[in-house]
Amino acid sequence: TMKYVYWIVGVILCLAGCGTTGPVFLLEDEVYEWVSAAGSVDPLSDQAPLIEDPTVTFQLSPGQRRSALQTGDDWRIGQAYLFGFDVRLDPATLGPQPITISSLSRVTAPESVIASVSLDRRRGVTVFGRSCIPVEKLSEWHRVEMRVRIANNDTGFLEVFCDRQPIWAQTNLRTVFPPVCRLQDGCDAAIAKPARFKWQIGLISEKAVTRRVEIELQRLHQRVIFYIPNRVGTL
Repeated sequence: TMKYVYWIVGVILCLAGCGTTGPVFLLEDEVYEWVSAAGSVDPLSDQAPLIEDPTVTFQLSPGQRRSALQTGDDWRIGQAYLFGFDVRLDPATLGPQPITISSLSRVTAPESVIASVSLDRRRGVTVFGRSCIPVEKLSEWHRVEMRVRIANNDTGFLEVFCDRQPIWAQTNLRTVFPPVCRLQDGCDAAIAKPARFKWQIGLISEKAVTRRVEIELQRLHQRVIFYIPNRVGTL
């Protein structure tokens, strides 16, 4: 019965999005429940974000390093996930140091950041060194998304989309480590079991910021996906 339901959903989504690019799932304008759920604020945050539906505002004052939400406690090897957000900010508020605004990591030993989204005043928003949102467009709303199949063998994939356009993608890889890791290439380090994962989103700086920084986010979404159209392959 559930397979039939997934098939029907797949047909509907394909009619809506096949032949286009990027994820086809509709997003809600309202803040998703996980954003305001108990325990969603990263306990290492210097200050909690301000949630005013539909916008979540993250701020850092001089001397602070982190204001973030987190989720992913139920993410598991073998599942595929879509996660992302809409973002805008005043680029004039950015200081000299780069800031992470999204980070997917494995939190079981050896802990490792798998994929992150960076922000700096010279290049704007970048992922794996590739341009996503240029500085001159940061004051407008733009969407950043990733699709990943979490795998401890060479069956995983990771794709990055900016405004639904793919900018980076790899397939047939081991996504419990940062790319590119493949068993066939000798990337065979063991990980502790059961593997656990965490997606953090907001403002995360390795060093204390020297000036006030603020970003606005909307549509902070994350979901398990069973139907994956418009696969990118390698890019």
